[in-house]
Amino acid sequence: MPQPSVTEAAMRSFSQASDPRLGQVMALLVKHLHAFVAESRLTKEEWLRGLEFLTQSAAITDTERNEFSLLSDILGISSMVDVVSQPEGGTASSVLGPFHNHDSVLRPNGVDLSGDQPGQKTWLHGRVLDGQGRPIAHAEIDFWQNADNGLYPAQDPAQDPQNLRCKIRCDADGSYNLLTLRPHPYTVPTDGPVGALLAASGRNVWRPAHFHVIVSAPGYVGLVTELFPADSAYLDNDTVFGVRDGLIVPLQPSHNPKVAARFGIPTPFLEVNFDFHLVPQA
Repeated sequence: MPQPSVTEAAMRSFSQASDPRLGQVMALLVKHLHAFVAESRLTKEEWLRGLEFLTQSAAITDTERNEFSLLSDILGISSMVDVVSQPEGGTASSVLGPFHNHDSVLRPNGVDLSGDQPGQKTWLHGRVLDGQGRPIAHAEIDFWQNADNGLYPAQDPAQDPQNLRCKIRCDADGSYNLLTLRPHPYTVPTDGPVGALLAASGRNVWRPAHFHVIVSAPGYVGLVTELFPADSAYLDNDTVFGVRDGLIVPLQPSHNPKVAARFGIPTPFLEVNFDFHLVPQA
């Protein structure tokens, strides 16, 4: 009996996995990785360099920064997972990014995240709705962004670790609002192995300005997404391929006296009005 190829044998080795989906995914991963090795005629030196790259990525990854998440982003894998996994009928998803933290503090709906730090005050508000436009009561929003200097707290020791991030619960009518700052374009971290890969490849390292948002509610598919100011640079050249047409939003000057009085801010301030649509779980 002829011996199976290395690829066939490696694929077959996962056939007894306790989780059939695990067996399927790992067999496909082996199939395509082996095809990559064969097509590129990968040398032993290149393979060892790849292992070294992964080792360096592991060494730089901690609770504040995930180099593997960044690698997934700049390879477009994160965006491809968004494309194939997000159900139709809801707001488009986008990449999580390397600076999300699970320990953001739950703050009141209507929180002022901006404080007295530099930056343009920006009122972000809207509702969380289902596919038919009906409000989803008490959905949770997990929000984070960079500061006026373009840095996240994990990159800037001068910032409070909770700066410009929070979790809030929407009202019964699905409404949410918070006062924050205008975000700015920034470079992805370039001081690690992923940055070295981008430099060696002659790649752009910039992301357009954006707000990060995760929206969740019982019985609905969770949404990980971003909102991009329409006047930001790099919308057409996002290094992590995260921009979607439906996520580009105008930042409008607002003279709303009630909002100005509530937050104690002068007019005009900037305003973003955006409704998130969630899809019921199957």
